[in-house]
Amino acid sequence: MDTRILDRINDPADLKSLSYDEVAQVAQEARDTIISVITERGGHLASNLGVVELTLALHRVFNSPTDSIVWDTTNQTYTHKLVTGRRDEFPNIRLQGGLSGFGEPTESPHDTLAAGHAGTGLSIALGLAQGASQRQLDSWTIAVVGDGAMTSGSSFEAVNNIVHLNPERFVVILNDNGMSISENIGFLTNWRKSLITHPEVQSMIGRARAFSQRVPSGDVLYRLVRRLNTGLAGLIVPTMFWTELGFQYLGPVDGHDIRQMEEVLRQARTPTGSVPLVHVVTHKGHGYEPAEEDPVRFHQPSSPLGAGSGAPTYSKVFSQTLTRLMRDDENVVGISAAMLEGTGLVDVQRDFPGRVFDVGIAEQHAVSMAAGMASGGLHPFVSIYSTFLQRAFDQIVHDICLQNLPVTIIADRAGIVGEDGKTHHGAFDISYLRCLPNAVLAAPMDENELQHLVYTAYRHQGPFAIRIARGAAVGTPLDEELKELPIGKGMVVREGSDVVIFALGKSVSAALQAAERLEEDGISCGVVNPVFVKPLDVELLLNEARRTRRVVTVEENVLAGGFGSAVLEAIAEAGLEYTSVHRIGMPDSFIEHGTAADQRRQLYLDAEGIASNVLNAFFPQVGAPKT
Repeated sequence: MDTRILDRINDPADLKSLSYDEVAQVAQEARDTIISVITERGGHLASNLGVVELTLALHRVFNSPTDSIVWDTTNQTYTHKLVTGRRDEFPNIRLQGGLSGFGEPTESPHDTLAAGHAGTGLSIALGLAQGASQRQLDSWTIAVVGDGAMTSGSSFEAVNNIVHLNPERFVVILNDNGMSISENIGFLTNWRKSLITHPEVQSMIGRARAFSQRVPSGDVLYRLVRRLNTGLAGLIVPTMFWTELGFQYLGPVDGHDIRQMEEVLRQARTPTGSVPLVHVVTHKGHGYEPAEEDPVRFHQPSSPLGAGSGAPTYSKVFSQTLTRLMRDDENVVGISAAMLEGTGLVDVQRDFPGRVFDVGIAEQHAVSMAAGMASGGLHPFVSIYSTFLQRAFDQIVHDICLQNLPVTIIADRAGIVGEDGKTHHGAFDISYLRCLPNAVLAAPMDENELQHLVYTAYRHQGPFAIRIARGAAVGTPLDEELKELPIGKGMVVREGSDVVIFALGKSVSAALQAAERLEEDGISCGVVNPVFVKPLDVELLLNEARRTRRVVTVEENVLAGGFGSAVLEAIAEAGLEYTSVHRIGMPDSFIEHGTAADQRRQLYLDAEGIASNVLNAFFPQVGAPKT
C-alpha cells in the first residue's frame, strides 16, 4: 500500500521539491486529515479547509521559520501544523497535553505567536518586520489576514502605519472569503457583493452553467466563467482602494490554485517601493460539501468530548428573554461583534432584523455605539464573549460607566471554555468590571435566574453586566413571568453551621454537590448564591461569616481582584478578625486547552475539588488529600 506523501513531510522545506501534482495530493491528504480529526474531535473546520493550498504555497515560496508567517487569527493553522513537524500529534489537537488549536510558539519555531483574537496580526507582523530590519536579518515577514479581520479598527490602525513606515521584505496576504465567523459586514464586503451579485454577471454565470451541461468539457468553461466572476470582484474597486492607500496591489488570485498563488507570491518578493498586498480569494470549507454549504455552522463544530445536560444553553435563554423584552418595548436593541450565532442573537435578529446589529470584529465600536444608543433613548444589550470584551475595556469605562448609561453587557463564555484554551477562557471579566463606578455585575446560578437578571438589567437605569457560562445550563424550569430581582441581594440555597461556601454563577451546582460529600464526613456545609458581585450582599456575607467563621469562595475567574477578593475586602472592612476565608478560583497563569471537565478538575473547581479544599483548609483531621 502506498504511503501518503504527507507522511514524508516533516519540515516545510520538504514541500519545495514536490511536483504540482504531488503538492495537490498533499493538499488533499491534509484536507482529509483535518476533516477526519476535527469532525470527531471538534475544532475550527471551515476556515482551515479554506487555506490548505494557501498554506502550502506560502511554505513553498518562503522559508519558515527564517521567514515569519503571521496568521490572523491562528485558528486556521491546522495545515501549517501538519507540515511543520506536528503531523503525528495532530489527532490529539485541543486535548489536554496535545497540540493547541491555535498558534503556539512553545510547540514549534514555525509559530510566531499564540493569537486567538482577530485584528492583531498586521500590527504584530509590522513589529516583526521592523525588528528584522533593525537587526539586519535576511528574512521576510508575511501577514495572512482574513477579510473579516479588516472590520477590526486595530487592523486599520496597522494599515495606516504600514503604509507610513513602508517596510521592506514585508508582504500582506488578504485572505478574502467573505466571512469571519458570521458573514462579514462593512464597506469592504459591500463592494464585493455589489459586483458579484450584479444581474448581468449572474446572468452570464447562469448561461455558462446551462451551456456547460450541453457540451464536452463544459465544466472547464463553467469554472473559467466562475473565475472571471471572482476576478471581476477584485479587479476594479479593490485595485483602486489598496493602491490609493499606498500598497502594491496583486490579485485577485484563486486561493485554491497553488501554481497561480506561487507565481504571484514570487512576484511579491520583487521590490517595487511599496508593500505588496496579495488579494487571495478562498472559500471556507473548500473540499468538504457540508462546510461549503454552511460555513457558519462548520466554522467550529461543537466538540463531542463533553457530555451535555440536555438543557438549553445560557446563550439561548438570554436570546429568548431578549426577544420577549423586544416584543414589549421597541427601544430595546441587541448588538454583537461578529458573534450573532455564538451569542444567540441570530435568533433574535430573525424576529427583529432592524433592531439587532452585527458590527463586525469591532468590540470597541460595539460598546461605544451602545453608549450612543443609550444616550438617544434606547436600551442596548451588548453580547460579546468575555475574552473579546476585554478589548473594549476603555469604552466600558469612558463611554458607559462614566456617563452612567443604561447599557447591559452580556459577558458570554465567562469562565472555563475548554478546548479553545488560554486565548479564550473568560478569566478576567470580574476583575476588570467590578472595579468600575456605577457598574452592576451579576452571575446567575441557572437559566431561570438568568432570565430574571436580564429583565432586572432592562429595568435598571445604569450600566449592568451579566456573566454567563459556555454551554448548557443546569436544567432548571423557567418561570412564566419575568421578575425584577433586588439588586445586591444574594440567597442561601443550603443551610450549614460548620462552614459556608459562597459560589458564584455556575459554580453553585458544584458547591451543592461538594456540600453533600462533606455531609458524609459529618461536616455541616452551607451554600450561598451571591447573585451579585457588585454590589455585594455584605449583610448576608457578614451574617454567615459570624455564624460559621469559615467562608469559602468559588469562582471561575482569576483570584486576583475577583469575587473572592471582594469577600475578603468586605470581611476586613467589618473587622471580622476571627473569620477565615479560603478562595478557590483560577490561578495567576494562563490555562491550557483540554476538556472543560478536565480543567475544572485540575483547578479544583469541580465538586470533589471544592470538598477537598474545604477539608484541607478547615478540617485537616478528616484526612483529605492535600491540594
